Amino acid sequence: MEYTALVVAAGMGSRMGLGYNKMLYRLADGRTILETTVDIFLHDPRCKQIIITANDTDMHAYTELFSCGKVMYVKGGKTRQESVFNGLQAVKEEYVLIHDGARPWLPMDCLNRLLKELKEHPACLLMVPVKDTVKQVEGSEVVQTLNRDSLYLAQTPQAFATDLILRSYRKAMRCHLMATDDAQVVELCGDAKVTVVLGSYENKKVTTMEDVYSKG
Repeated sequence: MEYTALVVAAGMGSRMGLGYNKMLYRLADGRTILETTVDIFLHDPRCKQIIITANDTDMHAYTELFSCGKVMYVKGGKTRQESVFNGLQAVKEEYVLIHDGARPWLPMDCLNRLLKELKEHPACLLMVPVKDTVKQVEGSEVVQTLNRDSLYLAQTPQAFATDLILRSYRKAMRCHLMATDDAQVVELCGDAKVTVVLGSYENKKVTTMEDVYSKG
């Protein structure tokens, strides 16, 4: 299965407290977070196109990281949703995987499972079961304890037939609907069910320096 990888990296990552975009933070091996994230797609022969969304400030720095001809750059928007929409319009392949630039530790077995599922279902995403007890809180009081057996944490990549996710995004933009992730765009505006694929707890998002330190 050939696909496009759309890597969303147009944010600033201010919660890292670096004074610059966390995508350019160098991990222990000397590579930036963005280089580490993109590496799995660079070396996957099924990936025929890599689109990286970037803001104006970091566009030049990003372009210096990759010389591979299958990598291209698209200007991001004011929100993640706008950035993804901009990137989707440059997708050439029949299938697209939308991935957070700040998830540099995607295991290959997760990618393989996702692509296998995508052959049968036009919308799917990596998810992991919630480990901790989850409680609904209003103000400072617990309202109820939720049944964690049915609660999962969404990860990326989230994988779609390109025509489905584009139609869904166009409708969301027309209707001014805001979603928290790409799967929700399909949930709200698409005509397909979203299928769960087992992810990995290793596939975490780098939000603060603690996420880097805990990786070791």
